Amino acid sequence: MIKNNIYNITIFELDDIRKNAKINNDHLVEIQGKEIQSWDEYLDVIEIVYKFPTGWRVNIHGYIDWMLDLDWLGKNSYILIIHDYSDFLKQNMETKKMVMEIFEEEILPWWQSDVEKYCAGGKAKPFNVYLVN
Repeated sequence: MIKNNIYNITIFELDDIRKNAKINNDHLVEIQGKEIQSWDEYLDVIEIVYKFPTGWRVNIHGYIDWMLDLDWLGKNSYILIIHDYSDFLKQNMETKKMVMEIFEEEILPWWQSDVEKYCAGGKAKPFNVYLVN
């Protein structure tokens, strides 16, 4: 069974994650936490790195919908690395908490098993988040 999770790691652990992602055809995304201080800045980055197929800004519900439907990427799994996590949304801790709760309660469980229950032909895939300080 797939177990999706959020991990706290050091920068020294990144090389192995990057190497495995390349071998396994994973969609690996690395974002710079210190450069993201608002929900809008977060969405600006996420819409680009996950190649959301839309030409306009999504709201929170649209963001969740797109993150639960990443088929256009054609990858075996998804990896999000947030560098400088302690600085990520540092000026807006409520938003930081909300972003992480969405991953814990919506995105990771969906890709772990819910996609197979609620989506015809859906396939569970690894989706892990790595927080680097």
